[in-house]
Amino acid sequence: MIYSGWKNKVGTADRACKCGSWKNHWIKFSGKEWPAKCSVVGCNNSATVGAHVYNKNVSGEKIIPACDSCNKRTGEFSLKYGVTLVSANKSETCEKDK
Repeated sequence: MIYSGWKNKVGTADRACKCGSWKNHWIKFSGKEWPAKCSVVGCNNSATVGAHVYNKNVSGEKIIPACDSCNKRTGEFSLKYGVTLVSANKSETCEKDK
C-alpha cells in the first residue's frame, strides 16, 4: 500500500450514499470497527468523519476515518500504517446491486 502522497478530495460535502454517512460506509465495507484515532500520520485526534481522499498512484477515490481538521487539509499527507481504504465509488460498493 502507498502511505504517502494523499490529498483530500475537494467538493464532496454534499455527496451522500445509502449507507447514511461515509463513516457508516467505511464501517460496512471495511468489515472493521471504527478506529478511535484519525488515519493521518502525526494526528491523534478522534476519527469523526469518513473522508474522501485520493492519491495519484492509486486508482479511484477512497474513504478513510479522519478527524474534522485533517478532513479540511489542503496539502499532501501520509496515512498511518495499516489504514484500511474503502472505495468511494458507490457503483462498486453500496449501489452495486442496483
